[in-house]
Amino acid sequence: MNLHHRLLAFSDRVNGLVEQLLLLIGVAFSLILFAQVLARYLGHSLSWSEEIGRYLLVATTFLGATVAYKRADFIGLAGFGARFGRLVERIIVRALQLLTLACFGFITWFGVGYTFKAWDQTSSAVQMPMSLPIAVLPLSGAIFLLHVLVDLTRPVVPSA
Repeated sequence: MNLHHRLLAFSDRVNGLVEQLLLLIGVAFSLILFAQVLARYLGHSLSWSEEIGRYLLVATTFLGATVAYKRADFIGLAGFGARFGRLVERIIVRALQLLTLACFGFITWFGVGYTFKAWDQTSSAVQMPMSLPIAVLPLSGAIFLLHVLVDLTRPVVPSA
């Protein structure tokens, strides 16, 4: 089995885990918000619910973006390079993939650094290390890197 197939299989497994995690986050988010509404209706307030809800929403955004990339659900410029011929289109696609790889590499690198820097800071309501919610940034960046590497190692199909 070649590199592309191995990366693709690993990417598919990671994406499946992320989708399951997103389902759990969605359920937790819904239950927390329902509990908060119910508590306020009864005259109480769950001080931690807004903070945890915010962190879950951020995690959903970043991890959901990796799933969208994997499914190719982002808005694209399909056909832009085709106006100039198949070769130019391939060059444009490869250049965009390399730029995307560099971008997510930077996000992952700086995200890891920022996660370690935030270890001593704690959240206001829950008093957990801020590194935990911030860790979604390098985690999602690494997942993006994996998905982009799958695209980069995909064999080029000769034009008909």
